[in-house]
Amino acid sequence: MFEDPKFWLLVSFILFVILMIKPFKSMLIGGLDQKIEEIKSNINSSLSSFSDSETKLKEAEKQTADLDNKIQELLNSAKSQAETISKNIVDKTAQAISSKEKNSLERIKQIEISAIQSIKNQASIELNSMITNYLSNLSDSDRNKVLEKSVSDFKSIN
Repeated sequence: MFEDPKFWLLVSFILFVILMIKPFKSMLIGGLDQKIEEIKSNINSSLSSFSDSETKLKEAEKQTADLDNKIQELLNSAKSQAETISKNIVDKTAQAISSKEKNSLERIKQIEISAIQSIKNQASIELNSMITNYLSNLSDSDRNKVLEKSVSDFKSIN
């Protein structure tokens, strides 16, 4: 059996396998450990990136909320200013209308007074002309009678 080459081949193979298990095992374990460390590193990097992304998302959401608040404040302010301006315009328009109405009424009154005065003047001129014509057509005695009657009527009025 010790002389049989098959036996020694088997022994050498077993010795080879026993001797090679440790280096292969350490190479396999070392390679697996490296892969595990690489995977851990990738996971940690991903977690870190995820955490950073969450932080940035929260900041972006906060900024969006702040911008929404500022936009709402600006809209409220603009609405308030628009209402104030609108009220001022309405008030000024009402004042202008009132002023123009007052001025128009005063002008109408002045025109009425002017028209009445003009009519009175025209009537006075016409009446004087008629009286002058009437009196010029009367005799002297009739004129004196009319004059005396007018004076007595005037005295009775006062």
